[in-house]
Amino acid sequence: MQPRQMCVPAIAMVLALTGCASAPSAEEKIMLDAEAQSILPASRADRDAIGQQELLAQAAFWNKEYENNPNDYESALKLANVLRAIGSTQRAADVAAQALALKPGDVGLTMVLAQAALDLGRPETAVPALANAEAAGSDDWRMMSLIGVTMDALGQHVGAQGYYLKALALSPDNPSVLSNYGLSLALSGKAKEAEEKLRIAAAAPGADARVRQNLSLILGVQGKFDEAVTVIEAETPKPLLESQATYFRALLSPNRTWRDLDSASPSAG
Repeated sequence: MQPRQMCVPAIAMVLALTGCASAPSAEEKIMLDAEAQSILPASRADRDAIGQQELLAQAAFWNKEYENNPNDYESALKLANVLRAIGSTQRAADVAAQALALKPGDVGLTMVLAQAALDLGRPETAVPALANAEAAGSDDWRMMSLIGVTMDALGQHVGAQGYYLKALALSPDNPSVLSNYGLSLALSGKAKEAEEKLRIAAAAPGADARVRQNLSLILGVQGKFDEAVTVIEAETPKPLLESQATYFRALLSPNRTWRDLDSASPSAG
């Protein structure tokens, strides 16, 4: 009796279908090469170049890289960031959380996770990751400011202000941090101090429209309607300015409190 021929395990469906009777054909070799190529990581040049493409193309690229190797830190971080940028917030949080299990305390992944948690209205879910990053000795001003924003979202305004001061020690006169600090002071009922910080922020180099909008908000809720409108006049359509003035007056009604700013002010990261 002839001994039974043993088949080598197939590495792809094409070889599995051909059995062991013959070597793969030229066409099959091309298919196998293409399949092997598809599971290899993209080159450094390709990874660098994808950042110039539009966001959906970036998302597709990094999703493929991440699926090929979920342990690839760069792929996980890039994918989480671009997913948040295109509005896939929950998926961004999931990718960041999974990657953090392998790299606890990482600043980049922690920031994506915390920002996504704030976007989703679930700041408490970011607390463990933020604590790990802080315990790892992060001296990144963005991280300190983000911890502050998260604490503000949880109603812990005094604690949040301590983190803004830490962030400002690392990045003095940073307009983003000063803006966050000002809003936190406003949430604590300290209108004049909030206005002071936001004026400094709005005058600082690099201040963006969001900083000026926050200053306008704080001026408006103090009844300084004309100045509040002037601050954002150059970049705000007239109909919106008129509705803004009405909104400010509503915020000052007797039934409103400073805590209402929590829902009025934009989330800053």
